[in-house]
Amino acid sequence: MKKLLLLIAAFVLSLTLVACGNDTDEPTDNPVTYEPSTLVIQSAFAREVSEKEIYQDYIFEEFEEMYNVTIEFTTYSEVGALYNKIDAENQANNVVSDVLIAHYSDMVNFIDSDYVMSLNDLEDTMENKTFSTAFDSSTNKSGERYFFPINTDVYLSIARVGAFDYLPAGLTKADVLAGNYTWDQFVEWADGTNVKTAIKGESGRLLIYQVGGMALSHTDTVTGTFPAVNTPANVRAWNHILELKQKDAIHAESLTLSSTGALLESGAIDIAFEHQSVVGLTYASAPLQFEVFPGPKGDSGKAGTIAGGHGVGIIEGAPNEEMAKKFVDWMTNKEQIVYAALGTIPPLAEATEALGNNPEDIVIKMGIETISNANVEGLQMIPEYTEWGSVKGVSDTIFTEIMNGTITTEAELAQRLVEQQAALEALKK
Repeated sequence: MKKLLLLIAAFVLSLTLVACGNDTDEPTDNPVTYEPSTLVIQSAFAREVSEKEIYQDYIFEEFEEMYNVTIEFTTYSEVGALYNKIDAENQANNVVSDVLIAHYSDMVNFIDSDYVMSLNDLEDTMENKTFSTAFDSSTNKSGERYFFPINTDVYLSIARVGAFDYLPAGLTKADVLAGNYTWDQFVEWADGTNVKTAIKGESGRLLIYQVGGMALSHTDTVTGTFPAVNTPANVRAWNHILELKQKDAIHAESLTLSSTGALLESGAIDIAFEHQSVVGLTYASAPLQFEVFPGPKGDSGKAGTIAGGHGVGIIEGAPNEEMAKKFVDWMTNKEQIVYAALGTIPPLAEATEALGNNPEDIVIKMGIETISNANVEGLQMIPEYTEWGSVKGVSDTIFTEIMNGTITTEAELAQRLVEQQAALEALKK
């Protein structure tokens, strides 16, 4: 379809030029033609075969035809493998790669090693693009932009329709759907009798991000809140979890849970603060049974969320630098970035114009709204710690002790948070 539209546009343009006429006998300029070339892209994203097919069909193919270029796309799944590839090229003084797609947590390594080029000049040409600033601490440094964000994932809320029959006094369904409700109201809503929730507490997995988003809603100082555990904002978040446990509102399987999707679909739980991908799949499976809405607001007056994702940059010394710039501009257009995000959120405000109204797109639109209005923190701090799995273990320990009854009071919790913060500090490089 895109090829057809391009051909139609070219035909209409040619008719327009003829209709306008030419006051001289000089021929009109011929369309720009490009010599055959190759663009080499190294990526930590779009690793699955189905994802590569989406990139080829909706991003690469049309670009290749427009610019007479062949794209070589290689992906890396092991942590550090992408950096090692670019580092090896630089150490050998033989840079053969052009474009880099890296995770937010890895960008600092490429920037600090001077392996990516400043894109300020390219950004100056993108007057029609409004990128989220939530990831500037990863994509930018010292006033220079090195990456443009292409995808992210955030935390949203989802509830079974029946759960709205048990809202706390004074809170309406319209309030909740608009995101005008608080964590205190969320905790009150999950009363343990009529409405239950779940925490993704499987060891070494996702708990740290769920609690991190809760804490971010309670602070005006985003930096330093995550992955800490005993700042005032984090204490508020952990107290919410303790209160939910005290009234039996947390599903018992939470210690082994990495997704609330199955419990939501079965009716075992009624509301959840969950990763956008799970929310999207759950909602799409039965859109008449669920409502999707922003996460609760905290003491800051905003919702909070941890957000991961990837960005695209250009390697310093790229052999095909000009074509690389054209590609980055192309990939971050609103029509292409919705495919580049692979079902997650394109961090470009204009991308909403390219989305439809199916359940998946509704969730993505809500995600775009969230990163524009919530306290958002990325994962650029991961390299500051010796081992990220041990960082996760700090939060896992606290949650386990809440669930098994070791921690039963706010005073006990406060003392444990101080101790675990010390353990966290010991993990810093």
